[in-house]
Amino acid sequence: MPFDRPTLQEITDRIESDLQTRLGGSGSLLRRSVLAVMARVYAGAVHLLYEFLVYASRQLFASKADAQGLNDIAGEYGITRQAATPATGTGTATGTNGSIIPSGSELQSGAGIIYTVDEEVTIAAGTAVLALTSASVGDDTNVTGGASLTFVSPIAGVNTTVTVSVDGLLGGGDEETDDGLRARVLTRKRQPPHGGAAFDYVNWALEYPGVTRGWSFPQYMGVGTIGLAFVRDDDSSIVPTEAQRDVVREYILEHTDPGTGLQVGIPVTAEPGFFVISLTAFPVNFEINVYPNTSVVQAAVEENILDLLRREGGPEQTIYLSRIREAISLASGEEYHTLVLPAADVTAGTTQVHVLGTITWGSY
Repeated sequence: MPFDRPTLQEITDRIESDLQTRLGGSGSLLRRSVLAVMARVYAGAVHLLYEFLVYASRQLFASKADAQGLNDIAGEYGITRQAATPATGTGTATGTNGSIIPSGSELQSGAGIIYTVDEEVTIAAGTAVLALTSASVGDDTNVTGGASLTFVSPIAGVNTTVTVSVDGLLGGGDEETDDGLRARVLTRKRQPPHGGAAFDYVNWALEYPGVTRGWSFPQYMGVGTIGLAFVRDDDSSIVPTEAQRDVVREYILEHTDPGTGLQVGIPVTAEPGFFVISLTAFPVNFEINVYPNTSVVQAAVEENILDLLRREGGPEQTIYLSRIREAISLASGEEYHTLVLPAADVTAGTTQVHVLGTITWGSY
């Protein structure tokens, strides 16, 4: 039987009634009498205690705990919140041959983000490739390929502008959200490690900073093999690069358990049959006639569709038309619509992951 927490007024009434009973009186206490004032003061204190008990009870469960309580529960399982990470990559500097660009030199993006040169380089044949790391952390430190950075302090013989390589400066990520950590803790509680079960591979991948979703495929290349695919939703491209796949694979092969300090990873005999799948983006295009056909409604519909793709899309996953229509209908401000495209359920292959393509808008 659930416990119904009394309101402040109910507690006040109970205390006043108890006082009247103990004193042998009848009727109500005078509003400004000492006993009436004391009843209200005591009721306020008791009401706060009830609130603390409710708060403390929530901290016992990962599904309800606040940030600190969630960290404590996660810590008991050796799970730590993923820290924010810096962006890294390369850029090309130009200038006079023999000019030296010292390690630690700072460059600035148009958004004011600072990047530092990791290693000293010397310009040869008019150019030099700089290894760069953002001085701060977070998703906003990522830079697309071809962007320009400017030296904060000019260097003799070196042009002030550096061009970011085609791959861009990537890997910058925000600290893991409460919802992200909560999902991992609940998964750990519901699916405890089984020494190499299919879901173990996904859970290991999700421990690595930047990885947001994952899928495993037993017998991927035959009996005794397993394939793993993952994406990084917070990067400019959710499809991981070869380098990002390699570091996650190495992490899954062996890493230090934060809870025990021991080296853990996949079974030794499983390594030859472990494959990290190279994914390709599978754009899903939409044609939607909506009313009212305003920019606000369009933005709300697009946000809901993107959330659906991230929640239910992925390799060998199907995005059902009924779910797409539901996502559109739930958009704030939408009154009614017609979904023209896609015309059928959209299923991705083993090496594909759904991404939002082009949305063509029309009026209902």
